[in-house]
This record gives sequence, structure tokens and C-alpha cells, in this order.
Amino acid sequence: MRWVIIIVGLLFAGVLAFSYTPVRGLFKSSQPEDLPTLRVSNAALTESTVAIGTIKSKVGAEVKVGSLLSGVVAELKVNVGDKVRKGDLLASLRDEDWRAKVNTLKAELASSIAEEEYAENELARKEKLKDLIPLQQLEDSRRNVKVKQADVERVRANLAEAQITLGYTVIRAPVAGTIASVSTYKGETIAASLAAPTFVTIVDLDRLEVQAYVDETDIGKVKVGQQVSFRVDSFAGHDLSGTVKAIYPKPQLVNNVVNYVVIIDIADKQGLLIRPEMTVHVTFILAQKDAVISIPRSALLREGGRNLVIVRQGDRWVERRVETGMQTPQRIEIVSGLHPGETIVADKQAWKRHQEKPS
Repeated sequence: MRWVIIIVGLLFAGVLAFSYTPVRGLFKSSQPEDLPTLRVSNAALTESTVAIGTIKSKVGAEVKVGSLLSGVVAELKVNVGDKVRKGDLLASLRDEDWRAKVNTLKAELASSIAEEEYAENELARKEKLKDLIPLQQLEDSRRNVKVKQADVERVRANLAEAQITLGYTVIRAPVAGTIASVSTYKGETIAASLAAPTFVTIVDLDRLEVQAYVDETDIGKVKVGQQVSFRVDSFAGHDLSGTVKAIYPKPQLVNNVVNYVVIIDIADKQGLLIRPEMTVHVTFILAQKDAVISIPRSALLREGGRNLVIVRQGDRWVERRVETGMQTPQRIEIVSGLHPGETIVADKQAWKRHQEKPS
């Protein structure tokens, strides 16, 4: 009888030990509501990256306007922020000396024309008397006419040059835009030597683009013609769109990270007053799939080189191997191993804690 009691006791202890041993791959949950779950479904999955960028003026949209002449600024017609049209007067220099030179050349031209006309009349008279006068006199008259004609052309050229130079005393806007800076003032003496001194800078705020710095790990998926969206820090509530125009082949090192400059054309500014050097955040869509199964990263277990999810089967949870595809920072595509409508554990940490509890 004693041996029977010992054997029964050992069997009872074994049953208790077995009931408290966790079973891998098969677990009965008496309180399934303790685990965070989700129902598998098909949805779109988008892989994207965000790059920091800056608003820049397009080539030719920012023009520095200066003077080709040295002189004293007589008038300054614009201030910072003024809008100008092409051809509007910006400034002018004192022009008394150049006007005097133009007038002098005009008088000289009139004198040269008069001498040319006299030489031509003299030649015409001698042509009629060529049989009565020495041939040398006739040749001298012909040569004199050519000299007078050349002298008229010389004076005309000098006058045209002086008139062009006089025009340089008036500085007009070569393009339409907004005055970004003024670097001179009325009464200042400016000296034009090898480079024209800058009077004002004009920026066309309608000709802007975005320069975004894309990390080398993502640049391979960025293509010319690709559609992007971006936000300007100054207008955080507005999503703007654009198109990739160019990718610079030479990288730039920013904070010891290799980046490539991507030029983006702005499609629509939505009436916002966007200015150069504003900071933007650009979102690039690197890959996109429609109607695929995806789960949060927190729901995927990785053990022994395998990808696993915890699936509800009846009143039990089982570990199932799955194959993954496209990944984003938040979600992972499941290529095989799951079907729409199935319920899985949404948090692998909660599952591990649940396994440690006695059933």
C-alpha cells in the first residue's frame, strides 16, 4: 500500500510540473484579452524618406545690377522690398560731362558733313573741266572726297559711342522682380574698374526651386521626374508639391554624412510668399505597393534567422513562420504566411511576458 501511495504522488507531481511548463508554438490563453491584437487586412504600403532642403533662386532669377561707369550717384529710385518691372528706372549718375561730349561730337559731325559736301562739289566742278586741268588735280580732289567721307564716319562712330556711354548713366531693371538689397546711396561716388559696382539686387520670387539634401542610402531610389511633397517651416500647415528636376552628380559632406543635392521644381506655391533660404522638409516616395498585407514592426519576432508572428487559432496562439518583403520604419510587408482576416498578437514584448505567466 505504501508503494501505491508513492507512485500516485509521483504521478501527481509530474502532472503539475507539466502543466506549468510553457509549450513552444502552442499556447492556450485563458485570458486572450490580455494580449494586444490586430486583424490582418490588405492595405497600401509606402516607403518614403524625408530630406532637409532650402529654397533657392533659379539660375538667372537673382540679378545684381551695377554701373559700367564711374561717377556720382544722382538719384536712387528704389528701396528694399519694392517690386519693379523690366526697364524700370533704378538709379542714375551725374551726366553733365557725357552730355557735353555728345554735344561737342554733334557739332563736329555737322562740320565734317559740311566739309564733305564742299569736297564733293569741288570734285564735281573739276570733273566737268577734266580736259582743261591737270589729271593730278582731279585725282587730288577724288582723294580729298574719300578723306572727308571717312572723317564723317569717324565722327559718327564717336558720337554713337558717346551716346551709348551717356545711356550708361541711367540704370534700369534688366528683369522684373523684387528689390532684395540696395548697396549704394544718393551722392556716393562709385568707381567702375574691373568689375561693375553693384547698386541693387533683384530677385524674381516667381522663379524659385528647392535644393534638398538626400542621404546616399536613399539617392538610388530618387529619379528625375519623380513627384515629391514638401513643407516650408514658415508655413507648416501647407503641403506643397514639386517635381525632381536634377540630381547633382557630385556629393556634399554634411555633418560627416554623404548627401546628394536634388533640385526640385515647385509646382504650385498656393499663393504663399516663399522667399529664398527658407528651410523645407521634402518627402520622397521611394516605393509604393497597393493591397498588400503589412504588420507593425512590433508584431514580428526574429528567432534563429526566422521571421515569426503569433496567430490566433481557435482558443490558442501559435507561432507561424512568414516571409517578409518591403519594409518601412513602421511596417513590414508579409509576402506569405498570413491571410486577411486572421488575428495576430500586435506586440511581441507582450507575447513574451504572456508566455512567462503560469497558465
